[in-house]
Amino acid sequence: MKNLFIITTLLICSFVFGQKKRSNKVAPPPIVAPKINPPATEKVPDFPYGNDSAKCYIYTTEEKKDSLVYVTENLLEYGWVASNARMIITTYSFDPIKKQQVEKDGYIYGQSKTMQYIDGEFALEKGNLTFTPDKKDKFDVRHFKLVYKPKTKKVNYIKDENDHPYKTGDCPVPMVSL
Repeated sequence: MKNLFIITTLLICSFVFGQKKRSNKVAPPPIVAPKINPPATEKVPDFPYGNDSAKCYIYTTEEKKDSLVYVTENLLEYGWVASNARMIITTYSFDPIKKQQVEKDGYIYGQSKTMQYIDGEFALEKGNLTFTPDKKDKFDVRHFKLVYKPKTKKVNYIKDENDHPYKTGDCPVPMVSL
């Protein structure tokens, strides 16, 4: 009986230790390449009278008094984000004789400029551009007439209320001072 007990124990132990264990590992999911969306593009508003690449117009006046020349530049910028617009009025004066002499000698002629920035909004309606400043109590609303190139819908120049022609100019580059 004792032998029978030992044989049964050995058989049971061999079955217990001889079995193969199941693994609890789960196979990793297959690698899928991520879907790449194209970069978002900025939507340019559709202007009813054509989309001009240049939206900067400048009018310059020179007035001679005594020996000095007084210059006033009016720059109208419009068409960036939403309906934002800006007028920049720059005034300076110089002596033409000194300026010619300094340019001849190769030196830089120093002159003082004053710039006035007027932020506001613009509206295009039936060939007219209306500039409305943010500070209406300090500045007047300005009206401009768009003059187009013949047989196209591109703006050639604009005229203000006094029929001064604003010609296409370069927009000023923002400066950062440290």
